[in-house]
Amino acid sequence: MDHRIEIEVDGQAVITLADIVPARGPLEVLFIGKTPSPASVEAGHYFQGRMGKGLWKRLDEVGLLHAAQGEFPDDLLLANGFGMTDVCKVPRPFGEEPSEAEYTAGWELVNRIITRTRPRILTFVYKGALDKVLEYSFGWDHKSGYGFNDDLMRTFGRRVFAFPLPGVSCTLRESQRHLADLAGSLNVV
Repeated sequence: MDHRIEIEVDGQAVITLADIVPARGPLEVLFIGKTPSPASVEAGHYFQGRMGKGLWKRLDEVGLLHAAQGEFPDDLLLANGFGMTDVCKVPRPFGEEPSEAEYTAGWELVNRIITRTRPRILTFVYKGALDKVLEYSFGWDHKSGYGFNDDLMRTFGRRVFAFPLPGVSCTLRESQRHLADLAGSLNVV
């Protein structure tokens, strides 16, 4: 299934990726990206860039989501109780940061999805995006850590997980421990 849609931003048509969420919840996990990459939009599927594919690989390694050869993992999200969205829907290449206004407006839209789908766990694919949401939408000068950030439970009303993608400042051992915690919280052995 191709997840591309056209939206209007500042009077301009933009091709991006649709949210993959049910009409209503509850969800186990809502994965929250920062912004779709051009490679992902071109493919019509989430996290198809070089770094983004690490998300799917790590979810497979801990038994949370396995796509067979030729399948796209994002097509399997809903059947597994997962959803996917982005804070900012305008595609950007890696390293191009959305503005404060885009983060703030985007978080309002994500918060509506959270209210409707009631996920048990919010998983921010990029820790930096979580930190920007905290700064811009909550006025916090807070640096999150990889894995569960239970100090944020009161702020978000549910558990918050910062995903340790490959190449981040988190050792492989730490990353594996965090992902095992996520899988354990979802009763995956």
